[in-house]
Amino acid sequence: MENQVEKNANVNPTAIILLLGTIFFALMAVIASGTILGVITGAIVGLVIAIIFVNFILPHKPHDR
Repeated sequence: MENQVEKNANVNPTAIILLLGTIFFALMAVIASGTILGVITGAIVGLVIAIIFVNFILPHKPHDR
């Protein structure tokens, strides 16, 4: 029993939201336009929208515990 080690990895939700926003907007842009420039533009727009979401829409509330 003592040999079992529990790993409590801290997951960074900000990085996950930024990554998913960028990837999904790039995928939507490639489906909509079908060009490489559309993918790049979609990735940039997705990153900007994800940053706005993380900073303004999803506030960082302090924990009470």
